Amino acid sequence: MAGYKIFLRVDTPRKDGSIGVYLRARVNRKKKDFSLGVSIFEPKKYWDPIANMMKACSWQDVDEINKNISAGDTKAKDIIFQYRWGDKKDKPFSIDVFDREFRKDKASTESFYTFSENEVAILKQKKASPETIRGYNSYISKLKKFAPELTFPQITRDFITKYHTDMVGHGNQVNTVHKSLSFIRTMIKRAQFQGIVQENPFQYYPLQKKAGVREVLNVDELTSLEKLYAKGTLKGYQQNACKCFLFACYTGLRYQDVKDLRFENISNEVHKGKKQVFIRITMHKTKDPVSFPLQDRAIALVGEGFKAQKVFRVPSNQVVNRFLKEIAEEAGINKKVTFHVSRHTFATHSLSLEIPLEVISQYLGHHNLKTTQIYAKVQDSVKINYMDRWNKVEPKKRVAKARPIKK
Repeated sequence: MAGYKIFLRVDTPRKDGSIGVYLRARVNRKKKDFSLGVSIFEPKKYWDPIANMMKACSWQDVDEINKNISAGDTKAKDIIFQYRWGDKKDKPFSIDVFDREFRKDKASTESFYTFSENEVAILKQKKASPETIRGYNSYISKLKKFAPELTFPQITRDFITKYHTDMVGHGNQVNTVHKSLSFIRTMIKRAQFQGIVQENPFQYYPLQKKAGVREVLNVDELTSLEKLYAKGTLKGYQQNACKCFLFACYTGLRYQDVKDLRFENISNEVHKGKKQVFIRITMHKTKDPVSFPLQDRAIALVGEGFKAQKVFRVPSNQVVNRFLKEIAEEAGINKKVTFHVSRHTFATHSLSLEIPLEVISQYLGHHNLKTTQIYAKVQDSVKINYMDRWNKVEPKKRVAKARPIKK
């Protein structure tokens, strides 16, 4: 059951002595109060409890007050109608749904930008990663350059095609275009869920995506980096960056997890009579708990400190990537090395060591094994070794003898 009523909050008068006008909604025995944004003076004299309206008064803005009350009344009535008998009757209805619907303003239901910015604000409150927030804001900014004003009805298949063509014309790569359009599609799906839009223009608009090339350090490159670190000839800031990067290569931890790692996350444990150094953390990106034993080379990079102290001094992502570029040049590595390369390196080398994919997936904190499978590409060296088997087969054994046809 659902219903509502308009009332005066006489128990908590405002500082100026006026009484606020509220709307109380009830859905399935749960209630919530909403301010209608207006208040009145001397309610005993000027408030009509039957009509839920303000009486005539020469010194209060009666028209504006009653306009707000009427708008709130109409909105509440429409929400309940839509979920009980209207287009949304098959959708779940709760006090939280009423809350979300009642708080919507016209701008957020019509303007794509207002809606999207509200969604980003919600993600911030939910502690989404800075990279996600930065990416979403970037997509909004880029879209505003193409269409300074944009409402949901304007986002048609034709609009998507024109924006797609414009991005390609400005030199954006396939995956960059894919990310920008995927953002719009995500926002439309969220608007659909909230009942703001009915149709998704992306339904028959397939998005193209190109398989990315994941940079990985091979065994020789990782070894040269280890030797360079061991020599201790790097500058102080480079030595520190190299240490953090190598630890990530040995553990597969993301940048933020290495940065947040504290000594309390590392513990000495005994498993089946064998001493092990374990790392136990909650991953920053997924908020999932992850635990695994540290290999000896990783342990050697961990110093000592009190429990709440951070294990490493990790600069900002942009800065550490600049340092890694310098270190790669010093080590003679002709690749674009960023901090995330360490994660790819760990996954790829773990596979080459024949560690099961399921175990690597646990180390990396992947929810889906398919995510880990992107690393399961056969390396060129392995291909060469297998193909070389053809060269070792005697010529007469390469082609099977033709069998006579039985008559």
